[in-house]
Amino acid sequence: MPHYDPIIGLNDIKINSSLEQGAVEFKVDFVGQNTCPHCGGLRLRKKDSFIRKLKHLSIGTNQTILIIKTHKFQCRQCLKYFNQRIPGVRPRFQCTEVFREEAALKHHWGFTRAMTAKLLGVSSSTVERCYKAHLKNKDSQRKSGSCPKVLGIDEKHFTKKNGYMTTFADLKRHKVFDVTLGRSEMSLSSYLRNMPDKKNCRVIVMDLSETYRSIAKKHFSHAMIVADRFHVVKLINHHFLKTWSELDEVGRKNRGLLSLMRRHRKNLSPEQDIKLRRYLQKHPGLEAIYDFKQFLMNVILTRVFSRDQARQRIPDLLEGIKMLKESGLKHMKILGETLESWQEEIVRMWRFSKTNSITEGLHNRMEEIIRRAYGFRNFENFRLRVLEYCS
Repeated sequence: MPHYDPIIGLNDIKINSSLEQGAVEFKVDFVGQNTCPHCGGLRLRKKDSFIRKLKHLSIGTNQTILIIKTHKFQCRQCLKYFNQRIPGVRPRFQCTEVFREEAALKHHWGFTRAMTAKLLGVSSSTVERCYKAHLKNKDSQRKSGSCPKVLGIDEKHFTKKNGYMTTFADLKRHKVFDVTLGRSEMSLSSYLRNMPDKKNCRVIVMDLSETYRSIAKKHFSHAMIVADRFHVVKLINHHFLKTWSELDEVGRKNRGLLSLMRRHRKNLSPEQDIKLRRYLQKHPGLEAIYDFKQFLMNVILTRVFSRDQARQRIPDLLEGIKMLKESGLKHMKILGETLESWQEEIVRMWRFSKTNSITEGLHNRMEEIIRRAYGFRNFENFRLRVLEYCS
């Protein structure tokens, strides 16, 4: 059975003596079996010996240094030379893996690189290397995870040079599943082909993007596509304001009226409702469009708990789409065609409570990461940090 000292926490390392001189120094010996790393042979010949000083996990506020005598060997079976291997220490490294993890965690939880380097007695570049290794190790553990059941897809701008990236969010856990560069089908195809366990995904929530819908149908054949409620409402408001500009460009620029027009009628106070009605009475055509918008919003924001309840509201949606297409107004017709194209996904939205507001919130956290680092040029570094902080 291998020797284990709880103070050191490394297998086959035995403490001989200790000395405290600012840092705590332990003189230790390796008491395990030496084997050839090339062939596993046990017949070894000592060629040389040397002292190694290894930084180890801190004890309280004191740094810890392990002083160990190691050897250079020649394997009698394969005749290759090698330096003695120490458990928990990589070849040619001057610190243990536990120390590297300590440096990474200190930096992760708020210490700057310079502060972490000063506390542990290393350079700031060493802290950066430790942190990158920590993030890559975490990422390799995540790769075995399966695709979430409720997936949110949305785009976000990264840099002028790299363009946009696509965020895949686990809406059930409110976490980022992954981020990847690109938003076109061509740029995302290689990533989606290698996504693990895509059959596990049952629902995909997205904005009204034809690109993402075609990607979802191609790569997630077992999943239902659900329109995002926020983006549907945003689209209706956008086309309504465009139509308002065509009918009364001066009134559209009034910020007070703009605020009232955007709100749902139930959210208006009696004074605000009177003020808005006075304006609309001067523009009868606009008043009819405003009333229709309120009707359409009530239909879109429907919440139901069964299929039968959803079926009862479908005629209202179809009637609204028909009226939009027959309105004769440019932007209303465009809105009608879009809603008609996405009518199935909108109906599913009535029974599904999750929205991409979760993904938008995660985008805000990504912005915090970017600002804290004063921007990123390397997308992989950014991705690793997003997965560490947001998943």
